[in-house]
Parts: sequence; C-alpha cells; structure tokens
Amino acid sequence: MLWLIGGTSESRTIAQRLTQQQIPWLVTVVSSTAARLYVGLPGQVQAGALDVASMPALIQQHGIRAIVDASHPFATDISKQAMATGLPYLRFERQSYPLAPPAESVPDLDTLLQPHYLDNRRVLLTLGIKSLHRFQPWQQRAHLWARILPTAWEQAIQARFAPDRLICDRAPTHALAEQTLWQHLGIDTVVTKASGGPGGVPIKLTAAKALGIRLLVIARPKLAYPQQTHELADVVTFCRHTLYPERKYFE
Repeated sequence: MLWLIGGTSESRTIAQRLTQQQIPWLVTVVSSTAARLYVGLPGQVQAGALDVASMPALIQQHGIRAIVDASHPFATDISKQAMATGLPYLRFERQSYPLAPPAESVPDLDTLLQPHYLDNRRVLLTLGIKSLHRFQPWQQRAHLWARILPTAWEQAIQARFAPDRLICDRAPTHALAEQTLWQHLGIDTVVTKASGGPGGVPIKLTAAKALGIRLLVIARPKLAYPQQTHELADVVTFCRHTLYPERKYFE
C-alpha cells in the first residue's frame, strides 16, 4: 500500500493516476473538507492530524511500504515526520511561480515582521490561520486585514483580529475580484506565500501590477528531500519500482 500525503489539488491528480495504474493507495488529509477532494475515487481516505506518535500505527495497520508526499509547500512538519519513518519517500513539489515587480520575495516570516515591511502600512494578509497570532504586536502599528476560511473564524478572533478586519472567504479565482477587494480596503501591501499557481500567486501578481501595490511573497521553507519531482510520470515510476520491484516494466 502507498501512503499519499494529500490535501492539495495535485494530490487528487496523483490519486487518479495511481488508480488508473491499479496501485493501491491511502491518502491522509488534515480535515474532512480536504477529504472531499477524493470523492469518487476508490482509495482509502483518512482525515485528521498525524504526528510522530500516530504514524507507526498508520503504517502497520495499512501495510504502508512507500510514501508520496504531495502536501502543501509550507506543510513542513508532516514532511519531516514522513521522511523520518525511514520508508521509501518521494516528494511531489508543485512548481514555483516566477516573481516580477512589484512582487518581492521575503525569506521567512521572521524577516517580514520587521518595521520597514509593515510599519504604518495598510496590509492584507493571505497567509492562512496558523501565523496570524504572530501579528498581534502589529495591530497598533499597522492597519491589518486577514483573509481566512470560514472555518477559521474563531481562531482569527483569538489572534486578536477584529471581525471587521477579517475577510472570511476563499481566495478569488480571477485578478479583477482581487483588485476590487484591495481597492475597497485601500490596501497598499499584500502578504502571501510562494504557493505557486494553485496557491493563487499569478492572480495576486496580476492584481498587484494593475494597481501598483506591493506584493510580499514569503519564500518556501527549504527541506533536504531524499527524492523530489514535479512530474507525474516520476511518481508512477517510483510507486511501481518501490512497491513491485519483482515486476519488469517497459516504459
């Protein structure tokens, strides 16, 4: 059995291809919402957070023999834990999107939380819920808004964001909707992650260019993956050769 670490659009595509190749798979995701990605596919889906303590039971219960990690580029904890199992591991990394002015790459969140980036700015944060608490000290030094999923409302309130500073919705799917929102709020700075095309970077970059708004893009964390690819064919080859080494394949 293959363990597919999912929750991304790419992971559904991988699951579809594995199904076509008759490779049995189990996909793990954090939430029941993410589990809907795999509706209609015959593999097993397990929702809920995993940690080092729960992984051995998962591996033993399902007879896991290899791992394909197609998690979000910023979901580093699960990637580190999966690599530490010692099982054959392949990282499927979505391709990054090239940046151009007015976008600016920022190495990490600690670098972003410096005065020259945020002081007296009107900032829209599109970083997800996990890091919002880091911006509490900036509530009196900048005008901050955060776009979050509806399910993260309570967490955002606990992070000291006022209700009128929360944009409770998924990211727009086209640049005009972004421009309309940014103009309505009077934004001069947008902060996002280097999540690639599926993460909405192209849309935000187009909107930033149209309005002349500064777009700060947090760079991806760097991990030393034992194997890495962005090609679907490599995933199939890895699974075949790892799970069925006795078979001879002619590509």
